[in-house]
Parts: sequence; structure tokens; C-alpha cells
Amino acid sequence: MVFTCIEMETRRRMLGLSQADLGVVLGLIVPKDPSDPRPVSQQTVSRWEEGVDGHAEPPRWVQSALPDVFDRVGEIQEALFRRVRPMVEGLKPDADGVVHVPMYRSDRVFARAVPKMAGWPASLWNGAVARAVDSLDDGREYEFDLVR
Repeated sequence: MVFTCIEMETRRRMLGLSQADLGVVLGLIVPKDPSDPRPVSQQTVSRWEEGVDGHAEPPRWVQSALPDVFDRVGEIQEALFRRVRPMVEGLKPDADGVVHVPMYRSDRVFARAVPKMAGWPASLWNGAVARAVDSLDDGREYEFDLVR
């Protein structure tokens, strides 16, 4: 399947990924050089999506990987949601009755807090947490706390 620049951007946004996040995920799932997996830069993803400098579409190695990458990110998001929802349900409210839910400001802070997810974008966790809170209809008041 060949993705146009707008389709790539649309699918990325549907998954809640920034351009930098997509670059990280590409580096993790389909590194261009398996012996040295590095993220694709945000600027590169931006050029692919904008069609800048004659790059109307990503290179072939990205084109062939994108369907699987997008599917894999969806699977990871679903697995995180299933993991996070019981955790959110188990959080106790503070003295004012507010349940404080952690979200992570950076990938580095996220990796320290959730070592099994080291290297993955914090946005995957943050999206799963927001979805978990939205799915609960328990009458509690939730507040997202930004962990720095």
C-alpha cells in the first residue's frame, strides 16, 4: 500500500502520535539499520507529510512498513488501555475527592516511571490514560497530573 502524504499524516493523527513520536516508533519497529536503531527525525516526518523538497511520499522502506507500524501502534495502545484502566480504577481520591492520574511530560520521565516501556513515546501512555478515564462512569472527579 502506498500512503500519500496526507494519508500518512491522517493516520498518524488518528493514533494520537506527534511527528516525533512516529519517528521514534519507526526507529523501534522497523529501524533502517537494525544494528543501530535510531528514530527518524521529526523534520524528516514533516517533510514526508508536507511533500517538501520533492519528497511527496516516504521512501520505499517506510512505505512498505507503515501499514504494519500503524497496526502495531494500535495494538500497543489497546494493550496499554487494558493495563491502565484497572490501575486508574484503583486510584484513591485525595481529601477533596479528586482522583489524581499521572501523565508524563517527556519520554525520558515516562521511561523512568515505566521501565518496561523505555524507548516508547509517553504519548502512548497518556492517550491510554485519557481513554481509561473517559471510559469510566463512576461518578468520581479525575485530574491529570503532569509528571516532570
